[in-house]
Amino acid sequence: MIKDFKVKKILFIFWVLVISISLYRLFTLGITLSEYPSFIAEKVASFGVLAPVFFILLFAIRPLIFFPATLLSLSAGALFGPVKAIFILIIAENLSSLISYTVGKYFGKSIIDTLDKNNIFIHKFEKYFHQNGFISILMLRLLYAPFDLVGYFAGASVISYKDFALATFVGIVPGLITAAFLGGSVYSPSNLLISGFFFMFGLAVSKFIKKNNTYVTKNN
Repeated sequence: MIKDFKVKKILFIFWVLVISISLYRLFTLGITLSEYPSFIAEKVASFGVLAPVFFILLFAIRPLIFFPATLLSLSAGALFGPVKAIFILIIAENLSSLISYTVGKYFGKSIIDTLDKNNIFIHKFEKYFHQNGFISILMLRLLYAPFDLVGYFAGASVISYKDFALATFVGIVPGLITAAFLGGSVYSPSNLLISGFFFMFGLAVSKFIKKNNTYVTKNN
């Protein structure tokens, strides 16, 4: 137990150092946030036929340095075109969510367990998520909640990976299509309309699920 704690502590310190160095490097490149999608697209494109593979790997490890998922998603649309980007993002975002869930489970579970025992509010919150894991994660994904924070929290809490993975797989679809076509608007302005449609579609579906889930809960 003590050995495991020491290993976690060393790994956590190493992780913090990696994050600090990465963020320092990102903020000293002299690039604004709006310029990052095109900058990333240019760098990834230099890998030629391996560009999709490199992009997926880059997206998968992105949670480890807290790099915004949206910026990479937009760069996919600009780099691969919206349609191809959708399929690449489905793989990349699901792998990325696995990373954030695993990290949250490894570093955060003991913290959440302690809070759950000592705080009645946290206990009730955890109980609700345990009983409504799939719907809770699905709603958060459809409402475009911070991608990595959802994964970290789900891993640290009582939500099963099965519920998390399935809800993520379904719930990210409107968002990734939105990002793919928004990034792909460099090819055609009409892609903005498609992007806007799927953005609103995701919100509408979340509202529909919330309304019906509330009804089911009340009648049970």
